[in-house]
Amino acid sequence: MNEEEFIALCKNGKFKEALALALQGGEKQKFSPSRFSMDKKTGKPIFYRGNKRVEMDEDGEWQLAKNSW
Repeated sequence: MNEEEFIALCKNGKFKEALALALQGGEKQKFSPSRFSMDKKTGKPIFYRGNKRVEMDEDGEWQLAKNSW
């Protein structure tokens, strides 16, 4: 995922397009995110599947986040 492009889409109010950019072919994975929020401290996205936090592993697969905080 191109993080700069993702943030630019968010700043322009195109949240659905930003989420689609983050998924890029991983829509059918078990833990693919259904929503996201932006971390106020770092400015980076935090992805969620339902109420569970998810992150992408080294292989490009969406997994439950190991460190929630």
